[in-house]
Amino acid sequence: MNKLKNLLEKYENGYLFPYSRLIWIIASGILLIGIVVFTSLYLWNSIPNSRKEVHISKEELRREKVILEEDLEKYEECTKAAYDKQVDSLRKITPKSEWNTLYRLEDAVEYVKVQRYQPGYYDYWSDYQSEGYYYDDYEKITVKRKVENDTAYPILIKRSIDYKGIDSAYFCEKIRVINLYLELHKRVPSADATALMKNNFYYWVTWGTSLKRNHISKIYSWMDKLEGKKIVLGKSNKISDGKRTTLEVFTKFIGQFQYDSISEKRMELVDNTISYLKNNGFKKANANFNVISKALGSKLADEDLEVALTDYFEGKLFKKNAEKPDQEFSKYLNLFTTKVKLRESEKSMLEYSREEKLERNKNLALYSLIGILQVIIILVLFAIHSSIKDKG
Repeated sequence: MNKLKNLLEKYENGYLFPYSRLIWIIASGILLIGIVVFTSLYLWNSIPNSRKEVHISKEELRREKVILEEDLEKYEECTKAAYDKQVDSLRKITPKSEWNTLYRLEDAVEYVKVQRYQPGYYDYWSDYQSEGYYYDDYEKITVKRKVENDTAYPILIKRSIDYKGIDSAYFCEKIRVINLYLELHKRVPSADATALMKNNFYYWVTWGTSLKRNHISKIYSWMDKLEGKKIVLGKSNKISDGKRTTLEVFTKFIGQFQYDSISEKRMELVDNTISYLKNNGFKKANANFNVISKALGSKLADEDLEVALTDYFEGKLFKKNAEKPDQEFSKYLNLFTTKVKLRESEKSMLEYSREEKLERNKNLALYSLIGILQVIIILVLFAIHSSIKDKG
């Protein structure tokens, strides 16, 4: 016992107890606070994002396609009868002649194989005589060929569906195609319908990957508000200042919706922009359409664009009597975008710093834990030392 006591006293006095017990208790408290602080900081910076539960329905298995739960009901309502009903609705508002004549005959040139005879001949001077022979030749003829009528609605609809790779049993996707054509035809004069269907609508629907029915109705709504009347999508109908046709303006908006996913918030911001233009007396139709097109296609995040629009219109940063108000707005938006990029760069640097701090806080919390464990051991040794002294 005396040997153990002497060994502990030598070790304690030499290494552990040059300071009082109070000092070690204070050190323990500081380390404990460090554990709490650094662990809290680590947990705060490590909160994970949650996601919805995942299940696969029979309809998804049948189609071999993911369908979000909120869209499943729509798929279950899609039937051949529903599809036929929509097709019939389109037929009623379009030229009847383009539904009846699906094929036409046109002249075509073909080459057919024929057999010809080359007679022999006799050379009097050399007494040489050749024999006649038959050979194959090709003869050009004009024939009537049956071809698809490329203005017939059933033909164009079928081409759209085939181009998109839609299976014949996928009626929801087919109904979406018909609904796009239905919405496009709502403001079309009967005389222009065939030409617009062939030259414009077919390509918009067929090639568009993001175009939806509500996008088309939204474009009509925007143009109506800025023009102050219901626009007609004719080939020669012009906007109120005469600088462009309604079709040209409409085509530009369609192009912005065709391939890019436009959020509901972005469309709401365009609605707000139209209100700003009208409330502040902007009357140049072509310039107004350019302004809302710029807002719609801006690369800014929706929350940044909202700030930009509010500052510009409510802060009266615009020149009310500007010759080209659309260009003034474009300059402003470019400046705003540049500044956002600078702020994003700053944010990236701060994020990098945050991640460094996250790692440092984790390490400091770990070191604090190790430190307090060491202090606990020291305090236990204090207790043992006191106990041995008391017994001695």
